[in-house]
Amino acid sequence: MLKKVFLAAAATLLLAGATMTVQSAPAEAKSGCWKAAQAKYPGSFKARWTYRRDCRKRYRAYRKAHK
Repeated sequence: MLKKVFLAAAATLLLAGATMTVQSAPAEAKSGCWKAAQAKYPGSFKARWTYRRDCRKRYRAYRKAHK
């Protein structure tokens, strides 16, 4: 019985992880490219700088396309 409960809990966690959504570029930009870059690359300034630059470019393209 306990084995079935653990198996069901593991299956539920697996399904929950599979259905989680990934943030898109506009969502990252609204939350702040700087904060997103710092969360993704906490130790590397150069990687943060590159990520922020790409994030801003994607956000500007998104904003321009949706005007």
